[in-house]
Amino acid sequence: MEREIVMPHAAAKILKTLNVGGYEAYIVGGCVRDALLGREAGDWDITTSAKPEQVKALFTHTFDTGIAHGTVTVVMEDGNNYEVTTYRTETTYSDCRHPDDVIFTASLEEDLKRRDFTMNAIAYHPKEGFRDYFGGREDIDRQVIRGVGDPSQRFQEDALRMLRALRFSVQLGFSIEKKTADALKENVSLIQKISAERIRMELEKMLLGDFPEKMPFLWESGLLGALFPQWAQTLQEHGNTFIDQLSLCSRRPAVRWAAALQWIGEAGAKAVFRALKFDLATEKEALLLLRLGPSVIPAQKVFLRKLIGQIGPETAMEVLRMQSILTQQDLRNQMEMVTEILADGDCCSLRELAVDGKVLLSVGIPGGEEMGKILKKLLALVQEEPAMNERDTLLEAVKRYQEGEEI
Repeated sequence: MEREIVMPHAAAKILKTLNVGGYEAYIVGGCVRDALLGREAGDWDITTSAKPEQVKALFTHTFDTGIAHGTVTVVMEDGNNYEVTTYRTETTYSDCRHPDDVIFTASLEEDLKRRDFTMNAIAYHPKEGFRDYFGGREDIDRQVIRGVGDPSQRFQEDALRMLRALRFSVQLGFSIEKKTADALKENVSLIQKISAERIRMELEKMLLGDFPEKMPFLWESGLLGALFPQWAQTLQEHGNTFIDQLSLCSRRPAVRWAAALQWIGEAGAKAVFRALKFDLATEKEALLLLRLGPSVIPAQKVFLRKLIGQIGPETAMEVLRMQSILTQQDLRNQMEMVTEILADGDCCSLRELAVDGKVLLSVGIPGGEEMGKILKKLLALVQEEPAMNERDTLLEAVKRYQEGEEI
């Protein structure tokens, strides 16, 4: 008995509206693949024989997404957007990413023929069942990633597909079929034509995937080396250690990036972050983790309070977890101490101090450098002795300081 796919009511309604209007329509691509795998689908994309203007005439609320490529977004009553794309074929790909021209076609098979992998080239209609011209369902059952038709041609059309093949492998636990893997190796140099932002997105999805044991093909194939030779070389040398560590790391992107870049040093990591046009927040956290990860973190609450004050409790915990993974030290005691510090409400940062600049001004402390110096001394005092974090106690310390004593 053929499997059925349960799709959102709105997606089924779009199919029905197009069918009633006299056009073919199917859900297609990743949503079909994910449904067959029992995974939650992200986007429910629809392919149809209707031209864009014909799609727009059938629905009250649409907007042009990629009208030149045949895509119209339909906004449904559930508030969700659904991309509806006309069957199409594509000509040459001068930039190894985007088609130079798109030609609309009346053939679903011709449309599916241009897609990347067989598992993404399956169409489905609730009444007609599956349209699977390239053995995609069989490949899903076999847990294989295989290019549609000639995989080398697919990669030359869009070089990002090479990273997508690896990303799907790490996300799904699938193997890359030999002919497809060989074609990838032959075309690795083309990855240099892809934008930094798209490369970063695919690499990050890979780092966050559920099957990190599939990652070695990234550097063994030469694909990473075509982008970052030094980084690829270090992973070639430390790959087994890295995979073991990655399985233990939290799923924070910065943590996974820090684990991946640990052997090229801070300068090398910075170069990767700049080349891939990272957002500053992720870059800053990852570099901090790289800097502090291998350092010695003593089991002393005063040190941990200072660490929390410098980088925040969440990042402090990540540093401890990272260090325990990288150095294989047992840091459970330090982690318990951080938990206790937070539970007790100990003052770790200036914003938690019982006095602030306004209070100090009220007792005659001038603003500027002198005030900043006093606040830092008070913070060090309460990091050492949390019970001292009382307004009157701290003001007494300030008074003594004004009389010539040290805080």
